[in-house]
Amino acid sequence: MQRQEIQNRLGVRIRQLRVKRGWTQDVFADLSGLHRAQVGAFENGRMNITLASLHLIAQTLEVRILDLFKGVEKPVKRKSPQG
Repeated sequence: MQRQEIQNRLGVRIRQLRVKRGWTQDVFADLSGLHRAQVGAFENGRMNITLASLHLIAQTLEVRILDLFKGVEKPVKRKSPQG
């Protein structure tokens, strides 16, 4: 699995957990102390996530770091921009 694919899948997983809580990216950014643009970049796989950021994300979502990787090894279906 390539690095970009891992980043994309991890981003999808973080988005799933955030949306499950009913939080927008802005709310999540405020709660975590991360910048809103950073949250978007993580979720879209455009930025490599540091271990410190993973720890902060997991704490904010009240999950273990391990839980952030659940399903990352499996293919993820992304919605196309057209729907």
